[in-house]
Amino acid sequence: MAQVALDQLEAVDLMQRDMVTAAPKETLRDAMTLMTANHVTGLPVMDDKDHCIGLITATDILTYEQDHDETDPEDHTVQHFNSELEQWESVPTSAFGLEEFGDVRVEEVMSTDLVWVERDATLKEIAKKMLAAKVHRVLVMDEHCRLYGIVSSFDFVRVMAES
Repeated sequence: MAQVALDQLEAVDLMQRDMVTAAPKETLRDAMTLMTANHVTGLPVMDDKDHCIGLITATDILTYEQDHDETDPEDHTVQHFNSELEQWESVPTSAFGLEEFGDVRVEEVMSTDLVWVERDATLKEIAKKMLAAKVHRVLVMDEHCRLYGIVSSFDFVRVMAES
């Protein structure tokens, strides 16, 4: 990235263009495998027309499993730091193995209320949007749901380190 004043940076300057995505019919097991293999915690969900229709995160999966687990939560739990809520939570150990919910489809769990910006959104606009929505990433797309990239909190750290 060329040396540019921070107040002049836009989403197009920060965004990650090489994105791993999921399809709505894929399973939670597939999504977690993609996240783990690619060292990411969220995947845009794309339809067959290449439109972004959702976002699935590791937190979405853990929350879904926690909400639908019928075992006694006192039996086998571990502490997990929910970075999106910035707090520790007790999570059933079965959640990490996707034992019971691995075959649930991404479309049943994904968020469809997308937090996004246009390519020309400024660094400040992106930061304000992330703070207001309490998220660690925003999608960079247009009003037709064409996805161009993702800006994550890590991208802010990278920009600060490089400036």
